[in-house]
Amino acid sequence: MRAVHFLSFLVLLKVELNSGVWRYNNILEDGNLFTLQNAVFLQYDGSDLVKWEYPESCSVNNKSSPKAIMKCTSTGFKMVKPLVSSPEEEETRSLFITDSYFSFIWYAVIPINSGSTDACFQKLRIWIVDPEQAGPAEISQTALVPSLQSRYVTKHFYNNGQYPMIQMLNSTQKVLGDFQEEGWYWKAAIRGDKEYSNVHISGQPVSFQHRFVIDSQHTFYSVEPEDPNGGREVSLRLAPGYPLSLVWGTCKPYHAVLLSDSGALITKNAFLTSVELKVDPGMFPVPLEGYFTVDQAALLEDGIIFRIDDALYWRDDLDGVLTEHPQLPTSGVKGLYQRTCCVSHYQSQDVELSSLIVWTNNSLLLGPKQLKNLGRSSFLQAALTLSPNATILTASFGSQAPLLAALVMYDSPGAGLRPHLITYNELSPGWVTSTFMTKLKLEDVPQGPFQMLFLESAHASLLLWNEETILYSFHNDNDRGEIRPFNASHISAAAFGSKIHQVSMDHNWNMLVKMENNMLFFCKVGMHEVVLLPQWMEPDSRTVLYLDPKDLFNMVTLTTTGLHVQKYPMTMETKSAMQGSYHDCPFISFKHNMNSVSYHIDKGDKMGLWAEIVYPEGKGVHVKFLSNRNDLLSITQKYFFEGVNSVDTVNMTFLISQEVDYSDATSYTDLVKKTTGIVTLELIPNQIGNTCNLPKTRISNFNVGCPPNRHIRVARPSGMPCEMNSLTNYTIPRSVLRDPSQEDLVVNYDWDEFGCLLETHYKNPFQPTLVLYDGDNFVQDINANFILWEIFGRMDYSFNESMRQVGCLCEAQTWRSLLTPGQILEEAWGPENYRSCFKVVPGKLGNLDVEYEIMNSSSNNFLTFSQVDSAIYVFNVKILDPNLSFCDLRAVFAIRTYGVTIPKHEYITSYTELLLFFVIICILGYSYWRFLKIFRNMMATRRQTFE
Repeated sequence: MRAVHFLSFLVLLKVELNSGVWRYNNILEDGNLFTLQNAVFLQYDGSDLVKWEYPESCSVNNKSSPKAIMKCTSTGFKMVKPLVSSPEEEETRSLFITDSYFSFIWYAVIPINSGSTDACFQKLRIWIVDPEQAGPAEISQTALVPSLQSRYVTKHFYNNGQYPMIQMLNSTQKVLGDFQEEGWYWKAAIRGDKEYSNVHISGQPVSFQHRFVIDSQHTFYSVEPEDPNGGREVSLRLAPGYPLSLVWGTCKPYHAVLLSDSGALITKNAFLTSVELKVDPGMFPVPLEGYFTVDQAALLEDGIIFRIDDALYWRDDLDGVLTEHPQLPTSGVKGLYQRTCCVSHYQSQDVELSSLIVWTNNSLLLGPKQLKNLGRSSFLQAALTLSPNATILTASFGSQAPLLAALVMYDSPGAGLRPHLITYNELSPGWVTSTFMTKLKLEDVPQGPFQMLFLESAHASLLLWNEETILYSFHNDNDRGEIRPFNASHISAAAFGSKIHQVSMDHNWNMLVKMENNMLFFCKVGMHEVVLLPQWMEPDSRTVLYLDPKDLFNMVTLTTTGLHVQKYPMTMETKSAMQGSYHDCPFISFKHNMNSVSYHIDKGDKMGLWAEIVYPEGKGVHVKFLSNRNDLLSITQKYFFEGVNSVDTVNMTFLISQEVDYSDATSYTDLVKKTTGIVTLELIPNQIGNTCNLPKTRISNFNVGCPPNRHIRVARPSGMPCEMNSLTNYTIPRSVLRDPSQEDLVVNYDWDEFGCLLETHYKNPFQPTLVLYDGDNFVQDINANFILWEIFGRMDYSFNESMRQVGCLCEAQTWRSLLTPGQILEEAWGPENYRSCFKVVPGKLGNLDVEYEIMNSSSNNFLTFSQVDSAIYVFNVKILDPNLSFCDLRAVFAIRTYGVTIPKHEYITSYTELLLFFVIICILGYSYWRFLKIFRNMMATRRQTFE
C-alpha cells in the first residue's frame, strides 16, 4: 500500500513539473486549413520556453516567442515541440501538413436588419475569403461586407462562373445565391427559424490561382437576453470541488447550461455568448452561504429542472422563479438523465417519446420535453417500481429512440452484489433483463457510482463507466469487455490516478474520454483500446468538452476572467498521437448511400441501397448490415467482388421492400398493426481501427407506414382553364337526390375545398385520373381500384358497364350491399372490407347485370351523367385497393357538364300549350261577354213587362 501511495506521489509530482502546455491552430480554426498555403499558430503556456524545435522544411517567425507562426514548404508530418529550461521535456506533436487544392473558404453572415419582410425567411450574404489575407472582422466572424481582398477574390471567382448553393440542415432543397455587384457578395433568402439556422454552402468546381473553395457549414443565432428579476437573483452552484457539469437541450444543442462550484452559466448560441444563470428564490429562504447548491440539472424546452438535496425544483423560462412544482417529486430523487439526441425524426404512432428519466432508489419515472404538456395527465409517469431490496444505480436512453435502460442492484441474502441491466420499450411497455455483466466474475464487477451511455445502433450497444474504468457491450452483448489503454490496467491508471470526467462522442464515431486532470483519450466507437492524446489544457484548469451544432469538439474553460471557448483540432491531434504506431485501418475506404436519418416505406415500396468497402488484399473485411426488426421488411443482399493490384473491393447492394399481401385479410386492421412500425438498419464494417475514416451516418430509421403528407389528387386535363370564384352557389333538384326532400337543395360552392370545376360534355363518359403526391412532390400515377360518391347525395349519374361486362366471377360489392342504416358513406366501404369479384366464390354467383361501381384507370368503366339537364357534381374519391398504401387516400373534385339542349318537339309542345291556353282564355272571355249580353237583354225584357 505504501508503494502505491509513493507511486501516486511521483505521478502527481510529474504532473506538477510538466506544467507547460502548448497548443496550435490556424487563422480560422478550421481543420481543413492545415495546408502549405496557411500558417500554423503555435502557443506555449508557461514561463520556461527556450525556443521552438521544428523541421528544416518549415520556418518560424520568432523561435523564442511563446506565440509563434510556422509555415512549411513541404507536406507530411512535421515534428514540433517547445524546448524548455525545466528538466521535464514537453510533448512532441506530429502536425500533418497537406498540399490541398482547396484553400479558399466561404464566408456567410445574416445582417441583423437585413430588410426581410417575411418572418419565415432570412437574407444571407455570402462571399469568398482567402484565410491568409482575411480582414480582422472576417477572422472574428463579425464582418457584414467583404474586405478589400475578399472583394477581389470573390470578383474573380464570380467572373469564372462560381456561385454558392445553400442547403439547410436536414433538408434536400438547395437555394442558389444571387450576386450583388454593388456589394460584391451573393445574397440568398433562406427559410428557417430565426433563433437558429444551420446551413451548408457548396460551390462549383471553379478555381482561381489553381485553388478551389472548400465546402463549409455555418450556424446563425438570434439570442434574446435573460430578463432580470428585480435584484432578487440568487446564484446556483455545484458543491465545492466538483468538476464542471454541462447539460444541453435535447433538440436545441446550442442551448446549454454549465454548472460549476462558482456559479452557473447559460448560453443560447453554443457559447458564443453566455450569462450567469440565477433564480428568483420566490418563497424559498436564501441559504446562509448565499447560493443554492445544485446536484444536477435538466434543460427542457420551457424551463430548467434542478436537483437539490434529492428534490426537484422548477425554474420557468418566463419568470425565472425557483418553485416546488406540484408535478415534481420533493424527496428521494437520486438522479435524472436527459436525452442527448433529438428524436423528432422518429415518427412513433400516437406516442410522445420521453426526454427525461428521473429515478429514486426503487422507482423510475419518465417525462416529456416540456413540463407544461397538455397531452399528458402528469409530467412524470411511472415506468418501473421495484421491491425495497432493489436499488437503481443509473439509467439512460437506449440505442433506439423508444428504448431506455436502468442498472439495478438487488440485495438478496446469500447472493453477491451484482448489477443487472434491464431495458424498456416505450412503444410496447415491458421490462427485459439483459445479459450484460452476468458473465463477469463477481470480483471483477466494478463499483459505482456509474454512468451509462448507449450508442445509436440497430442492436443494443452501450458504455458503462465508473470513476476509473469503462465497460462496453456492443450489438446485443455479442461483443463485451473493458476499454483500456495500451500499457495500463485501466484508464484512470494511465491518467496518473485521475477520475473519468466525461465520455463524449460525435457523429463520425469518434469518442473522447476526458479525465478530471484534463488528460484526453481517444478511440473509434467499437474499438477496445483508447489512445492517449497530447495534453491540451493545464491539469488544474476547469474545462469541459462541448460538441457544438457543427459536430466539432470545443474546449470550454472557466477562469477567473470569464468563459473561454476554443475549437479542439481532434483530427490533427489523433493523427499526431497515432503517427508511426500500429493503429492501421484494416480498410482503405468505406462509403454507402444510406445518408438520411429516416426513410418512409409504404405498401409495395422498394428501395435500393449500396455500400462499398476497399481494403488491402487478404484483410477479409466486409460490411455488416444489421436490423432490429427482420419481420417488417424484406431485404435482399447481393455481393460483387473485384481484386486489382493487391487491392480488393466489395460492392454490396440491398433491395429493401415491403411485400405483405393485404387482400382478403381476415382482419385487415390487425394485419396493418402487425406490419407497421420502425425498423432501424445499420451499415458498419466488420473490422475498424482508430485511424479509420468513417461516414457520419451509420444507422437509419425506416418507418413502415403512411409517409407524412402523402395524398392523392385528381389531375386536371391540360389546357382546361380554371375560372376561380366564378360560381357562388347552385341548386340540385330534389328529384335527383338520394333522400328526396321537400325543397330543392341549394349548395354554396367552396372553392378552397372543391377546387376548380372540371368541364365535360354531358354525353362524354368520364373517369378521373388520380395521382399520388408527397406534399407537392409527384410520386406516381395511380393504377388501383377506387370508388366515388357525390357528397351532396346527387344520384343522376351512373356507370356504363355492368359486373358481367367487366368480367366479374361473382357479384361485386356495391354501395347498396354495404351501406347499413345510419352509417355514413365514408365508413361503409374501403380497403379494410374490399373483396374482389374476380375470384370464384363457390355457390355464390349473384346478379351480374347490375352496374359495376368500382373504377380503375386501366378499365373501361366510366361515369355517365344526366341527359336531361346540365349539372354540377361534387365527388369524393377513395382508394379501395388494400395493397396500395397505408394512408387513407381520398380526394374531392367537382365536375360540371354542359351541352344539354331542349329538343324541337319540346318547343312545339310548349308552343301548343301556350296556344291552347290562349284559345281557352279567348273562349272564356267570349262566353263571359255573351253571358253579360244575354243577362242584360233578359233584364231589359223583364223591366218592359212590368211596365
